[in-house]
Amino acid sequence: MKTLTLLVLVVPLISNSIEIPTQVIANFEVPYEVWDNLYQFLEEASITLPPTPVFIYETNSLYEFGLITGKPYTIGGVYKDFMIILQPVDILIRKGVFIKVLTHELLHWVLFGLKEEYQEGLIYWWLKDYEKDEVDKFLDVFDGDLHKFIVSNWEQ
Repeated sequence: MKTLTLLVLVVPLISNSIEIPTQVIANFEVPYEVWDNLYQFLEEASITLPPTPVFIYETNSLYEFGLITGKPYTIGGVYKDFMIILQPVDILIRKGVFIKVLTHELLHWVLFGLKEEYQEGLIYWWLKDYEKDEVDKFLDVFDGDLHKFIVSNWEQ
């Protein structure tokens, strides 16, 4: 089993400087595109990062992912209680979903206090995965103001 090494990501980025939040702790380097997506969402939603850190763990194998999460291999990552468990990054990259899966799970962290019934729909909608059923449930109650929606449906 892989030993979880917690690294605070303070990697300087070459041309496109972006602040890397110290609240995100991972055992691999998070790509710039994920940070860019995350900050774009924060700006559009007019919210800030949660003060509670999130720990991201990349599993060694699909078998380990299944053991830890109890989820099938069609699920790329799982967020629960400020912890993200991912399938091995190389597998997610080969599937062409790494950036989307990691962004999706980080958005769960950012939206940790949003009513659970709206989280998936809002995240799929924002990531433009409109064919998901959860998007319809979200759009049924969404009035177009992302910040207002999040604040009015925040439980914590």
